[in-house]
Amino acid sequence: MEAGPPGRLVSHPDSSVDILQMPGELGVAPATAPQSEPQLPPGVRGGVFQKLLFDATWLAPGGNDGMGMNDLQLQSIFALPCPTIDSPLLITPGFAVHYLQGPSRVDLPPRLHEGYVQFRWLSQLNPKLGLDLAITPGVYSDFQQEAADSFRLTGHGAAAWNWTDKAKVVLGAAYLDRPDAEVIPIGGVVWMPHAGVKFDLIFPHPRISRRIYWAWNNCEEKQDWIYVAGEFAGDAWAIRRADGSDDQVVLSDYRVILGLERKVSGGLSSRFEVGYVFSRRIRYTSGTPEYRPTDTVMLRGGLTY
Repeated sequence: MEAGPPGRLVSHPDSSVDILQMPGELGVAPATAPQSEPQLPPGVRGGVFQKLLFDATWLAPGGNDGMGMNDLQLQSIFALPCPTIDSPLLITPGFAVHYLQGPSRVDLPPRLHEGYVQFRWLSQLNPKLGLDLAITPGVYSDFQQEAADSFRLTGHGAAAWNWTDKAKVVLGAAYLDRPDAEVIPIGGVVWMPHAGVKFDLIFPHPRISRRIYWAWNNCEEKQDWIYVAGEFAGDAWAIRRADGSDDQVVLSDYRVILGLERKVSGGLSSRFEVGYVFSRRIRYTSGTPEYRPTDTVMLRGGLTY
């Protein structure tokens, strides 16, 4: 297993950006570069631009007591050698919109928005220990009011210890600045017994992946993986209620996901996921009684360039 910041987590609850990972790393071998070019970590592009990511998620309404959602999110990742290529500063601006479908008995706006910029620093202090630190200022609102609650500052700090050449231990915490979950722990083990299997057993986003070897596609630059994952999802937004008062709503749930992903080094990668969404909650900081939508199913697709 390579040295460097390992693992897979999410510092922003709705972000698909991997953390504790190099900015362009896909886990696949890059195309051979001319000898005159500097050697970069696997999957990392030369220059400032690293990735462009797009995700679309659909949650089925689930009947009269359910709530459907359509989520669209766009992100880009830029890397600066600050202070070096091996210890880069990553800048990730992102924007997302969430279209809500019911329930009619709950006072919710038709759309929720968020815009943020994550500043993240990766450093390998020595062959055994890596650090991942980030802060993410952002605005989370229905864009109908400008209360102080619409601005939030989130972040995370985590360390990864190379226990063996195939296993790493990750420990840290994420500050979500949410009424329901201000701080959550980050912790677990990353174990890769061989090149075709990976266990990212890390809260809050555990994942077990296995590579699929097709007879017609067995190259290292283009890989197909199937995985089972879990998510602690949700966020908080400042909203204007129907009576004109300002409030903050928190949507949260847990998800079990089955996914298929194609990783292409230096090209367009894609993934498709189907999931089961449960323990759903709608909560308000004003003290309005919480509402629990029924469980539902999820479909999600993503593209990464």
